Amino acid sequence: MSVKELFVAIFTLLFRNRTLWRDLKEGIPGKEFTVLREYAVPVIALVQLAKLPLIGVPQPAMFFAITNFLIDIAVLYLITGGVGYLVAREQSESFKAMTLHVVCYSMTPVWLFEPFYFTGTWSWLFAVIALSYTLVIGKNGLTVFDLEPAVSRPVLRNTALFVVLVNIMAFLLINAAMRLFNF
Repeated sequence: MSVKELFVAIFTLLFRNRTLWRDLKEGIPGKEFTVLREYAVPVIALVQLAKLPLIGVPQPAMFFAITNFLIDIAVLYLITGGVGYLVAREQSESFKAMTLHVVCYSMTPVWLFEPFYFTGTWSWLFAVIALSYTLVIGKNGLTVFDLEPAVSRPVLRNTALFVVLVNIMAFLLINAAMRLFNF
């Protein structure tokens, strides 16, 4: 995915996510890990690069960006595995691939709001807004991919709770890293 396609995908996801979900439904690739390599990792890396000028001190900023990158990747894999376990235990491979796409794309607001975590007490508000929008995008993705009828309400509730809890832990880890590097 080129840089232009990446920014178009981010813009479409944030402002017209049902259109993106329909486009993805029509042409989902057979390889399930391409979405991780071609979308999720570049978005996380771009957000970390955007934080560097906000911090201003090059060496601590670099270590902080690497730490956040590793936290975000670990959270992505944890959520992907947890949601895969909760939602797609007894489903087909295409169902699991669609679930992976929903998770990777719906985490975008959380990653994009990370530079606002430097706002002190307002950071909780930005985290709640990002997490709420993540749940909305994920719900829309499940609806467009027709995964929602195949998944019961308790499973969706447990999945949403799992995503919220893991993102809260990630937020606390990022704040701990900020204090560790004195930001």
